[in-house]
Amino acid sequence: MPVLIIVLLLFLVVLGFKAPLLWLLAAGLVYLLLRGRDRGSIKTDPDNRSSGGDGGGRGSGPKTYREYSDRRKRKERWERKYRRRHPSSTSSSR
Repeated sequence: MPVLIIVLLLFLVVLGFKAPLLWLLAAGLVYLLLRGRDRGSIKTDPDNRSSGGDGGGRGSGPKTYREYSDRRKRKERWERKYRRRHPSSTSSSR
C-alpha cells in the first residue's frame, strides 16, 4: 500500500509542473502518509496504556494473572473514585 501511495505522489509531482493544484494534492498525500505512520508507531508503543497495556485490541484478555489483577484493581479504584465524586448518579442505578 505505501508503495502505491509513493508512486501516486511521484506522479502528482511530475504532473505538478503543469498544474500547481497537483502540488497541493501531493502535499496532502505526504501529510496523510506521515500521519498514518505516526499512528502505526503509537499502536506498537509498549508504554501506551490506552489499548489495555498489552497492545491488544478489543476483546483481548490479559496474558497473566498479574495483568488481570492489576487491571481489576485499577478498575475498582476508578469506580470508588467515581462513586465519591458522583454520589447521586450511582445511587439511582443500584
